Amino acid sequence: MNQDETGLREMVSILGRRGQTIYGRQSIVKTCTKAGVILIDDPNDERHDDNSQESLERFLLEYSKLGPAARLTLLILSKQNETTLPKELTRKKKSLVDLVSLLSDFMNQ
Repeated sequence: MNQDETGLREMVSILGRRGQTIYGRQSIVKTCTKAGVILIDDPNDERHDDNSQESLERFLLEYSKLGPAARLTLLILSKQNETTLPKELTRKKKSLVDLVSLLSDFMNQ
């Protein structure tokens, strides 16, 4: 298991416990179900190893949908655990100004 995968497992464990307190157990159960991650309250439980890297990354994506604070938490934990976030979370979203500019450029061609 490489450093990135170890960091992902640690992040998911922290987010699962933290998320239950902040967003409610049902919300985190739903997030885990969508991602295919086992929800375990004990961070030392060996069943955490049953989660694949893909399911851990899906959990991060689903967790980020809980709100801006969730996305900020993901960024902070990724820095603390020296983990790379999935590209879907780090790509820059286009603002309305960018979209209008692109549309204007397209119309002027």
